[in-house]
Amino acid sequence: MRKKITPKAVIIPTVSLFLICIFVTAALAFTNNLTADRIAENEQQSKSESMKAVCPEAQTFEELIPDVMYEGKDGSGNTVGYAISTAAQGYGGQVKVMTGINDGEIIGVDVYYNDDETPGLGKNTSNESFRDQYKGLTTDSVISVSKDSSSGQTVDAVTSATISSRAVTKAVNEAVSIYNENTDASDSSVTIEGGADGYTTVKDYNSPETEKNAKEGE
Repeated sequence: MRKKITPKAVIIPTVSLFLICIFVTAALAFTNNLTADRIAENEQQSKSESMKAVCPEAQTFEELIPDVMYEGKDGSGNTVGYAISTAAQGYGGQVKVMTGINDGEIIGVDVYYNDDETPGLGKNTSNESFRDQYKGLTTDSVISVSKDSSSGQTVDAVTSATISSRAVTKAVNEAVSIYNENTDASDSSVTIEGGADGYTTVKDYNSPETEKNAKEGE
């Protein structure tokens, strides 16, 4: 004879399972929020340290464009440079770069996030020997990886990490564009815009007919 299934035998396990699901969901949500807050705090700390690294003479920073552009000032309130945060797609993920610019010249570059790049290869774009190549370059023309161009302003890619090197260079070019568009310190009108099919389109509005394309990828 089959055992009769009572409503109680169905309801109790169902309610118990429902309550367990609610508890687990709430616990996961709490953990995710806590982790997200910590990640955001760590990223903000890295960003602040990066701003100081590329504008070492600045004692304070005034935000000009939220989360993007900051004006560095010394103790007397004089502008000593701009710190500009940009990002580009690298080999494994997003690469975040802080570029310091003063009087139309790059004074520092810091790769403050490239955790998704390959250790020993793409992650080496954060090495000083690579980053220092950007120092002294100007904001009046585009910067390219030497593998892509033999003329103009170029930097040598990290060995076996061309894509990551291009990502940093693209982020620096974007910072230059932001600087040119938002300050009176530069006479340049060079603007770098993301184009289709993996291209970065560089337009010089002093010569509207001039347009260059820097191919991304290997």
